[in-house]
Amino acid sequence: MRLFLSLAAASLAPAAAAQTVIQIPLNYNFNGIVHAGEAGVPDDPAGYRSISDRGLDFTAGVPTNAQLAPYAIVSMPGVLDIVHVGDRDTVDGGNYPFDLAANGDNLGIQPTWLPSTNQTGPQTTVLPSPITLGQTANVRVLFQVSNGGGALDVVLGFQSGATASGTISAGDWFGGPYLGTGSTDSAIADNNLSLTEGVVDFSASAGETLTSISFQNPSNFNGGYAILACNVETSSSPTTLIPVALNYNFNGIVHTNEDGVPDDPNGYRSISDRALDFTTGIPSNPISDPFTMVSQAGVLDIVHLGDRNFVDGGSRPWDAVADGDNVGIQPTWLANSDQTGPQTTTLASPVPVDASTKASVLFQISNGGGSFDVTFNFQSGTSVTSTLAGGDWFGGSFLGTGSEDSGLPDANLNLTATTIDLAASAGQSITSITFSNSTNGNAGVAIVAMNFEQLGFGTVFCDPAVANSTGASGMMSADGSSLVSDNDVTLIADSLPNFSFGFFITSRTQGFIANPGGSSGNLCLSGAIGRYVGPGQIQNSGANGSISLAIDLTRQPTPNGLISVLPGDSWSFQLWHRDSVGGSTTSNFTNGLELTFQ
Repeated sequence: MRLFLSLAAASLAPAAAAQTVIQIPLNYNFNGIVHAGEAGVPDDPAGYRSISDRGLDFTAGVPTNAQLAPYAIVSMPGVLDIVHVGDRDTVDGGNYPFDLAANGDNLGIQPTWLPSTNQTGPQTTVLPSPITLGQTANVRVLFQVSNGGGALDVVLGFQSGATASGTISAGDWFGGPYLGTGSTDSAIADNNLSLTEGVVDFSASAGETLTSISFQNPSNFNGGYAILACNVETSSSPTTLIPVALNYNFNGIVHTNEDGVPDDPNGYRSISDRALDFTTGIPSNPISDPFTMVSQAGVLDIVHLGDRNFVDGGSRPWDAVADGDNVGIQPTWLANSDQTGPQTTTLASPVPVDASTKASVLFQISNGGGSFDVTFNFQSGTSVTSTLAGGDWFGGSFLGTGSEDSGLPDANLNLTATTIDLAASAGQSITSITFSNSTNGNAGVAIVAMNFEQLGFGTVFCDPAVANSTGASGMMSADGSSLVSDNDVTLIADSLPNFSFGFFITSRTQGFIANPGGSSGNLCLSGAIGRYVGPGQIQNSGANGSISLAIDLTRQPTPNGLISVLPGDSWSFQLWHRDSVGGSTTSNFTNGLELTFQ
């Protein structure tokens, strides 16, 4: 059985680590979601209250979609259901202070569950059980921000006494795919709202033991922040990301020299009135870093669902002739402005689906947000469809442009990354992907990038390794097949010091010896340890800090000579490599990887 098949038009990304997802039981401090029976009773002493003037409408239950599925979201009425950072009495310029006495209007009295309206300070959750972070650890937060959006710090507290922090940001909550209420605490059905998933990379804290999570330092004191749920992801098993070479149909991102030329026949065009600003290059951001985005100017760079001539009520149709304003002529690369129909990418090679296969899509939606379908078409002739949802693109952590096709610097924009679990389709092979059925005909959908993700075989142990001179921990993974009959295994070691020599070692037995022979690292093998030191097997990590070796399962090294790996065998591996500390030469080890063969 092959575990990984590359796409002919896309290269395999370096092996990462599959994430063990831990849902955090947050220390909720506010009843800010409208559940069944909570609407229409603004003065219920124990009932729902808005963090500003509206809220999510979950009266029919928590919605089912790919964005919410990974999280544990409160579904019960009459209980605290969000972590609120803000002050209801002063939000939106103080327009919605609690009533001193019940009077039947839309503003409720201060509820009994809220001893103080001022929740602008740090809001902390102490974990019931500590969590040790791996070298690809991150924290994902599902949240929304009222009254213009803003940023917020996520601060991790560790058993060592140290802390680490990162910032998440979101645009205004108005518009999006989720039912919403208005009328402040009366919670009458109103406009839809959006939710944002913020991701913070805490790989630099690998090895620390997490004991608490705090949300603090809001950038917008005129708004309220509602944190619905939080997951901690720690590394477990190696994975491979497979970037999908999408069939792009629109030049909708502003790259170098694409700004200020709205009538360039081959140039950039907005899907509405603004776009991402990549004029200084593709930014580093935890949301987008796992994806491969187009970095070149003058080429198609998104899959567009929509019609520029009719977006935003038809207020920005193409100019018939170039006239020097911000609205450009229809470009030569766009044969038909109507791209509302299905947009399909045919894969160069089918992608086999197993129980670990996931697909991740990076996208944004203009003019109020909405949802769209992603359909995976299989070699068998069948298909499966998932619906992805996102809020309005305005606000966020990515530089943005305005002025339609002139692409001039303007307000920031956001991107949404959503993961689809394809485990139910295990055994199928994906041959094409179709994007269709945008729910908001007044908006444009921009699909920026897409990945497949699959687990490698094997289990990491002794993880994370002692950090090497790069500050990172060396990381083992494997590519190929677990079948002995295939004889197709490649060992991979990443995050190594550049231009460092090393070789793989192997044993049937795991162990632990700290700093053997003066090494900076830990030997995690014991018993009869074999070394891959034959011709061409001692390698240099080069400029990428990586070493890989295709091994022959009929020539497995042991102290007593070469043997054959047999079905049912389990072998463990590490890389031993040169390193330096303070200018003095030493050695170090990666983490360990155990492979079980069939």
